[in-house]
Amino acid sequence: MDAAFEVIVVGLGAMGSAATYHLAKRGARVLGIDMFRPGHDRGSSHGEHRMIRKSSFQLDGYVPLADRSFALWHALEAEAGQHLLHRTGEIWLVHEEGNPDYRAGIETSLTRGFRVVLGEAELAERFPGVRLGDGMIALYEADAGFLRCEAGIVSHVEQARQRGATIHLDEEVVAWSTDGAGVRVETRQGSYGADHLILTAGPWSEEHLRDLRLPMQVERRVNGFFRPSRPELWSVERGALDFLLDVPEGSFYGMPAVGDIGVKIGLSAGERTTARTIRRTIDDAEIALLRDVLDRYLPGASGPESRRMTCMCTYTVDGNFIIDRHPAHDQVSIACGFSGRGYKFAPVVGEILADLALLGATAHEIGFLSARRFAQSAVA
Repeated sequence: MDAAFEVIVVGLGAMGSAATYHLAKRGARVLGIDMFRPGHDRGSSHGEHRMIRKSSFQLDGYVPLADRSFALWHALEAEAGQHLLHRTGEIWLVHEEGNPDYRAGIETSLTRGFRVVLGEAELAERFPGVRLGDGMIALYEADAGFLRCEAGIVSHVEQARQRGATIHLDEEVVAWSTDGAGVRVETRQGSYGADHLILTAGPWSEEHLRDLRLPMQVERRVNGFFRPSRPELWSVERGALDFLLDVPEGSFYGMPAVGDIGVKIGLSAGERTTARTIRRTIDDAEIALLRDVLDRYLPGASGPESRRMTCMCTYTVDGNFIIDRHPAHDQVSIACGFSGRGYKFAPVVGEILADLALLGATAHEIGFLSARRFAQSAVA
């Protein structure tokens, strides 16, 4: 094939924008394509912020990736002149009786020093806006916070462009193919050749990877934003922190108010959907549940509603990411199935994908993220 580019990246969300940036930074001729514009609200990486922490809920293989991500986020902040990473600390309330599977993860976090247990007296003194229910424990992680998610994507794209990347926006990819020597990508506007293809299409990944039959499922998420009734307890400027709630009502996540952005809370569960059929309307009952949870465990966080939004999370059957070369096409790399917790890893995933495209391998330990772990996957 005629290869005008060394690498084409399909999808410029969290992972694709970072991959395009790292490729351009290394001097590669790279084309990044997205069907929307950076910072859009149609995918998985919008809604003002995403959480970041050093600890992991699952395999320890994520910990070194998180360490590297912190360093890369700071480097991007310096290059882009943007404040992207806000360290607030994080409180995690766990109802142990209802979450027996969390015990191993909790013990690992405590042993490795990521988190500490706060008793009721210490919790009340340090974080007076947090309430423990019966049978619950509170864990605190100091080295945690949130990232400005849309700004992170825009920064990666703009820095990539400044380093020579070609960026095509509002352009939908409809097909891709290989011929053993290279790849070709077909869009509604044109056709492009390259030596290597990176597919980072988020909830659209299934459309581009049907031949693999990867066990992934897209879920709809609902988030509510509330102006805190007690900003002295629930604003970043007053020392408020991120929160995770694994409570009888369900599993929730959220961030404190910052600037004009209210307290954000989301439910870590939702109806199954696809990228093209997601229900964008939000029922008042869904927002009422979020408010009730805030009132019960984080009093003062729930004032007037300021915004409601949906997003999508793409879950693998085992909850671990997929980052690999395509099993049937060595010229194609894939990154998908980030299972609701991938955004913080975006810079290191971009670095890994640049390694795979340009070097054929990476020094990062990603064997546990291989697509080949799914025995039922099929390749054409």
